[in-house]
Amino acid sequence: MERGGKKKLERRQFIARTCAGTIGLPLLSGLSLGASCATADKPSKKANSQLPKVVLRSDTKIFGTHGQDSGRVLQIVHRAICSLVGAKTPAEAYRELFKPTDIVAIKLNCLAGPGLSSSVAVVDALVAGLRLIGIENRNIYIWERTSLELQKAGFELNRHLDSRPRCFGNDEAGFARNIEFSGDIGSLFTNILARRATALINVPVIKDHDLSGLGCGMKNMYGAIHNPNRYHENNCDPYVADVCAHPYIKDKLRLVLADALAAQYQGGPASVIAHQWRPGAVMAARDPVALDRVAQTVIEEERAKHGLPSLSDAKRPPKWLKTAAQKELGENRLNKIVIDRG
Repeated sequence: MERGGKKKLERRQFIARTCAGTIGLPLLSGLSLGASCATADKPSKKANSQLPKVVLRSDTKIFGTHGQDSGRVLQIVHRAICSLVGAKTPAEAYRELFKPTDIVAIKLNCLAGPGLSSSVAVVDALVAGLRLIGIENRNIYIWERTSLELQKAGFELNRHLDSRPRCFGNDEAGFARNIEFSGDIGSLFTNILARRATALINVPVIKDHDLSGLGCGMKNMYGAIHNPNRYHENNCDPYVADVCAHPYIKDKLRLVLADALAAQYQGGPASVIAHQWRPGAVMAARDPVALDRVAQTVIEEERAKHGLPSLSDAKRPPKWLKTAAQKELGENRLNKIVIDRG
C-alpha cells in the first residue's frame, strides 16, 4: 500500500478520468431494478449500437437473512441477458444465443469455495433460460476443474440422470488425447469442450489475481486445459489470450455471465473475506475482452477506495487483455465499449 493522501487522491483522480463519460463511478452501485425484460430494458437504437456491450444489473435486496434470494437472482440474470441481445422476453433472448439442439457447457469458477464461487442461484437461472427454449437437461453440462470444487461450492453432482443437468469436473470428464496448440500454449483440452459441447457459457466471479491481476472471465478458461500451472509467467501474458483464442473456446463461446453477487479486490484467487464486498450484481457480455476490461475497472475502483495501489503499481497488470484484443478476441478500449447499467 502506498502512503500519503496525495498519492491516493491522484490514483482516484486517474481512475475517474479514465472512466468518465463511459461508465461513471462507482460502477456497481445505483443500478435500477425493473419488473421485467419488456418494461425495464428496452433495446437501444443509439448510433453506437454496433459497439460491444457489457450489461450490468444489480439488486440491493439479493442478500437477505437467509442468504441469496434466488428469485431476485433469476430476475437480474434474465434482465441482463434480455438487455444484452435486445429482447423483450427471456425465451426470445436465449433463442437469440442458442439453438434447442445445442449441447451447452457452463464453466464455473469454484476455486475459492463458498461465498466467492459461481453461485447455485446464478447457474439455476441460466439453466432455466436454456430450458425455456427446449434444451434438454442431458445436453447441459455444469462444469469445473474438479468435482470436489463443485461440491464445496454447493453444487450437486450428476453424472447420468436426465432429470437435471450433468454436473462434474474435468477429473471425471477427462481430457482429449491430442495436444492442441494455440499461440504459446500446448495443452490437452477437457473432453467437455473437445468432444461434447457445441456452445459455451462462461460464469466467472470478479476478483483480483496474484499473478494475472484479474481473475474474471478469460482467466477462468484456464480450467479448460490440463496444464494451467505452466502459463503464469509474465502476468499470464500471452497465455490467457492464447487459451481463449483456441477454436474450442473462441468458436463456442456464446455468453459471459459474470457472477458479481460477491467480489474481491485483493488477495485473490483464494478467498480473503476481509477484502470482499457484495455488489449484488451480474455482468453479461458476448465479448469476453470487453467484459474483462470492465471487470478490471471494477477491481481498480474498489482497490482505490481502500487505499491500495493499482494493479499496474502492484506489478500485476492484466496486460493479456491488450494481447487478446490484438488477436481479435474482443475490445479492450473502454471508450469503445457500451456500458448498459439499466
